[in-house]
Amino acid sequence: MKSNFTCALPDRSRPQKDNISICIQDTLHKNKILKLRDCRLWLSSIFQKNSSITIRIVDKKESESLNYSYRNQKKPTNILSFMLSENPVIGDIILCHPVIKNEASNQNKKIQSHYAHLLIHGYLHLLGYSHDKKLDADEMEKKEIQILKKYGFQNPYINS
Repeated sequence: MKSNFTCALPDRSRPQKDNISICIQDTLHKNKILKLRDCRLWLSSIFQKNSSITIRIVDKKESESLNYSYRNQKKPTNILSFMLSENPVIGDIILCHPVIKNEASNQNKKIQSHYAHLLIHGYLHLLGYSHDKKLDADEMEKKEIQILKKYGFQNPYINS
């Protein structure tokens, strides 16, 4: 198995708002599919002070196992978010590369755009956003669209 783990710890020389920690665990690719620089940028407008997240890129087998253990669904899923602490926000975001790659292809999206959307989506879950009810889903989608637009990505809910 190819593993590529990268972490960006808080930079004490920068203003406090940058006091964030992101670790990427890519269990599939020798060359990283996600770059720390991009993850920091995409999350910068919503990242909470002193937050720490681990982003783990996994295969279908690991995604299905986690999805079954925690959501009782016996299938892989594109993303799972696990809150470990609310204040400061500490959590794990699990991204299933084969599912994401397939979705991006089927939806005529660039994979980087789809990763940006799902990473923002996952972090919003860590902040307490939900899409279980229509009103909540509308609010979450609006926030995602707003953030993605800021970084030059199109509305992910409009089919290309």
